[in-house]
Amino acid sequence: MDLDVRNITKTYGPVTALNDLSLTIPAGSLTCFLGPSGCGKTTLLRVIAGLETADSGHIMLGSEDLSDTPPSERNFGVVFQSYSLFPNLTAIRNVQYGLECRGWSRARRRERAREMLDLVHLGDQADKLPEQMSGGQQQRIAIARALAPEPSLLLLDEPLSALDAKVRAGLRGEIRNIQQQFGITTVMVTHDQNEALEMADQIVVLRDGEIEQVGTARDLYAHPKTQFVADFIGAINLLPVSATPDGGARYGEATLSLTGALDGATTLGLRPEAITLGGSGEPGENALTCTVAGTRFMGNLQHVDLRPDCAPGQSLTVEMNGLVQAPGAGEKIVARFPSRALQVLR
Repeated sequence: MDLDVRNITKTYGPVTALNDLSLTIPAGSLTCFLGPSGCGKTTLLRVIAGLETADSGHIMLGSEDLSDTPPSERNFGVVFQSYSLFPNLTAIRNVQYGLECRGWSRARRRERAREMLDLVHLGDQADKLPEQMSGGQQQRIAIARALAPEPSLLLLDEPLSALDAKVRAGLRGEIRNIQQQFGITTVMVTHDQNEALEMADQIVVLRDGEIEQVGTARDLYAHPKTQFVADFIGAINLLPVSATPDGGARYGEATLSLTGALDGATTLGLRPEAITLGGSGEPGENALTCTVAGTRFMGNLQHVDLRPDCAPGQSLTVEMNGLVQAPGAGEKIVARFPSRALQVLR
């Protein structure tokens, strides 16, 4: 069943954390709430879980209104950033805890807990206490505990942010595989754009308690509607422009060709990987002579920072393969990009 968030408003004194927010989370999907600190993403998750009460609005699961249903009766699994395991209980006892609260028999509890521990590849750690396990193992236990009661919805509140980069990268794939294996509707809060891009079927970009844009990772990356979304999802060059009489865009002293119209917009977005570098030759479409300001080697990738001659106060970043020889600082070079690569940002 789809989860519908309808006109949710939540305030804390004079601060509006969520402002008349509406959203549909499709059944069986993994939806990420993405945004900077203070945008309302964790508050929204807690309202869905029943851990916070909205000032107005409704939380609907199918045709059932859960707005006044206590958290314990919503049958939602919740995984927190801090694991929240019972330190005095072994891994298997932690997983069994929620089943015991729901009145499952001892034999059934133990069988289900074993099944969940095997699912997260920790069957051999069943009798260990949390302090005897790594952070990644503890988070796997927390996920197993949340899944054990067969919840209708899984809620993940920045579950990977306390882990180191390598463990975090591995767990992304594991969580996604488990979610798809069970087909469980999942909502995940994150401030990490890479997590959202890699894992989500649907990304909800939040800003100041409101939804800025909703879409797939590819949609948001390729077709951001606003400067905020473009700048938050991936790296992008932001070009201040003004309209020309013939429908182009004036960028410093140069005129850029567009596939659409500015319609009053004053900023264009240009992804670093859409720019190619070369010698002077034929100018061609959207060819800007630039001075190389410097390069940044990042292993498989490298970034080349440019200063366009037409707009010396501006800068452009180009993304290149890390194995290709990059131009040196001070070198003159031509940056080219197709008109279709320019995104009009509102």
